[in-house]
Amino acid sequence: MKLIKRLLLALIPILLIGYFGFAWMLSGLILFPDSSLERTKGRIETQWGTTLEAMLAPLPKPEDFQVITNDSLTLSGKYFQMSDTSKCAIILAHGWTSTWAGMLKYVPVLEDCQCDLVLYDHRVHGQSDGTYATGGIKEAQDLWTLTNWVQKEKGFRSQQIGWLGASWGGATVLTAGADERDVAFIIADAPFQDWYSAIFERAIRDYGSWIGWMSPTVMGIVDWRSGVDHERASAVQATPAITEPVLLIHSEMDSQTASQQSVNIAKGLNPKSTFHHLDWGGDHTQDVRINKERFQQLITNFISSVDKRFLKGNAW
Repeated sequence: MKLIKRLLLALIPILLIGYFGFAWMLSGLILFPDSSLERTKGRIETQWGTTLEAMLAPLPKPEDFQVITNDSLTLSGKYFQMSDTSKCAIILAHGWTSTWAGMLKYVPVLEDCQCDLVLYDHRVHGQSDGTYATGGIKEAQDLWTLTNWVQKEKGFRSQQIGWLGASWGGATVLTAGADERDVAFIIADAPFQDWYSAIFERAIRDYGSWIGWMSPTVMGIVDWRSGVDHERASAVQATPAITEPVLLIHSEMDSQTASQQSVNIAKGLNPKSTFHHLDWGGDHTQDVRINKERFQQLITNFISSVDKRFLKGNAW
């Protein structure tokens, strides 16, 4: 009996080390995205059936730019001046592990707009600096830094600038929308309702419900390593403070981020906003590709309702 007790006592520290070691590993998966332009190019080829070069061919040569964030990181991006007479700009925010090139799939559905396009790499993604991702908290601040850069360097007023975000970028543009400053409109495709849900909805699906028991420890480590409170990364909490018109889009067939998360987000949006719960058959952020014409009509109708001057054929 004494031997059994000794064995159990000896096992406790081993189990604790294993538990916290696994939690530390999971926190690393949350904080360090595997992001590179080469990886995005691979997705474009294998999942979209085309190439980066083919997607860039119809576009003007972009201007490479860099901006410095509030915490002295350098963000890199591409500025596409779509015409010499552009009177507006749309900033596009990509998803987790992607890069600026991942947002090129949205360019065809913006054909009706007469706006320049601004694509960039989030912190810790692609060519941008950074140590930890923060679920949209600091990324929302970065978006405002970029918006200010567009205003200063390109001469657009805030009401001549719109945001379009996909997935993690969709949650970011919504989080940024809670700021007291305003832009003209916000478009979010398949955002998550909060950082915790984004992580553990997928984790439970991939590993089983048991992993939910580890969530307090994992998220505690995430907070400690990143220096942020993960509960602040919440589009649901942000929505009551958003005054801009919002176009919220989510496919019912999304297998990565359940569309119920956007249903929850939509409950707090202002009356100027619209939620389209799509049943077109596309998976996570894929309706923009496989249902291009229908998706484009949603975008055009929404922007027209906000300000027709964003669309071609209308003067500012």
